[in-house]
Amino acid sequence: GLTWYLVLLVGLLGTVWCIRENWRLPPGPWNLPIVGYLPFIDPQRPYITLTDLATKYGPIYYIKLGCVKTVVITDPTIIKSALNRNDFTARANLYVTHGIMDGYGLIAAEGEKWKEQRKFVLNALKNLGMVKLVTKRNAMEQRILVGVRKAIYDLSDCRGKPVNSQEILLDSLGNVINSIVLGKTWRNKDPQWIYLKDLIKTGIHLVGITGAANFLPFLRWIPMYKESIKYLLDGMRSTHRIYGKLYDQRKEQDAQDDILSVYKKELMAGNNAHFSMKQMYHVLADLCGAGTDTTLATLRWFFLYLAVNIDIQKKVQEELDSVLKERDEPCLDDIQYLPYTEACLKEAQRIRSVVPLGIPHGTWTDTELEGYSIPKDTMILPLQWAVHMNPVAWQQPESFRPERFLDENHKANNKQTYFIPFQYGKRMCLGDELARMLLFLFGAGILKVFKVSVDEAPDKLSDILQGVCGITLEPGEHLLKFTFRKVPKIEYRPQVYY
Repeated sequence: GLTWYLVLLVGLLGTVWCIRENWRLPPGPWNLPIVGYLPFIDPQRPYITLTDLATKYGPIYYIKLGCVKTVVITDPTIIKSALNRNDFTARANLYVTHGIMDGYGLIAAEGEKWKEQRKFVLNALKNLGMVKLVTKRNAMEQRILVGVRKAIYDLSDCRGKPVNSQEILLDSLGNVINSIVLGKTWRNKDPQWIYLKDLIKTGIHLVGITGAANFLPFLRWIPMYKESIKYLLDGMRSTHRIYGKLYDQRKEQDAQDDILSVYKKELMAGNNAHFSMKQMYHVLADLCGAGTDTTLATLRWFFLYLAVNIDIQKKVQEELDSVLKERDEPCLDDIQYLPYTEACLKEAQRIRSVVPLGIPHGTWTDTELEGYSIPKDTMILPLQWAVHMNPVAWQQPESFRPERFLDENHKANNKQTYFIPFQYGKRMCLGDELARMLLFLFGAGILKVFKVSVDEAPDKLSDILQGVCGITLEPGEHLLKFTFRKVPKIEYRPQVYY
């Protein structure tokens, strides 16, 4: 009898302790031991499961994903409030996406290292032309237009045949990013560039399928996960070796017109402990990877949705013709006169958030949010999908309607609270202005020259538009046809390689 009494007492004390520990947490579903809520999350579309939970538990709720404490936020006002605070600037402790990086770079860095490196890179990008001031952004604009011309050259070479736009856009857009970050571009068939492109495409997929290993560390020893993680690690080391060779080739007297050159100058000065070769490799990889993946995915969604919605595409092209007239090529100054074109780009960002789970954050310390206790080392998910597909903020959210981003006078409406493609706060996307430049010049430039149509059976479109979720949410595999609206006057030539 005494034994049972002690067992009952221990159980009661444990229950009381759990209640005291959790009573001030945000509401949320019951979590299973060890695995938490993971078994109930759709591995193909986790953002849908998490959005559905918000309808039951509210705009801020708590779950456990394996061993990772997690708070999901679906209200943009709460997201902004949280991510602007220092106690929410930590990184979530995720093995595949952050543990591999060992706290280096921009994505995985924290504390003073992160603050200093972010400031350094942001200043470098501004000096390269990532600014709104017209007189200072011309160099960046011309750099991007080289890539736009390359894309048009390659698309025209397809002669209206069905094409996987991912390949052509990756060659042109990817080399714009390479030029800005590395001061280097590659020809389409260059073996080194083919290898780097395969790393980008395969890496996006592998991080998606190894996601569970972020939350259940023991999974990394299971063959499927182990092989995928090995591929990612080998790819990281190979990429760093390529960067190392580019570093060695760069001379001190070379122009400081790319991130690698600027970083090398800082390294040579030797004035700061947070600058190292390893840190540089990770910074370059973060900028090349994140800058290419997200912008590429957004452009692919943009062209796909306009190919499906031909009437909307015609309106864009009518606006482009009206403003550009005989010019075949847009410039950044044209944005203010092309509100419908810009609205279509924003609607593509809204309807298919390329980072549907948002950029995960973490908490430095025990803190509070909206009256709830948030423990130290909690992962914070600012759920972009839920924000962008909120049926109250956006009527018929699954419909592609650019008018959402226009006011009653057909002018751009830039006051959309429920639109956060670059997120908020101290860790928001530092290349947001560059991304806007890229999206506009590539999107408007290609649509001025080509009519885009989809070359898929109607019954396949639903699956294609659902997308495939890895690091980013991409369209399902599909083919598009790019046919000349009229033969452009500009003689597009292949990019200059150096």
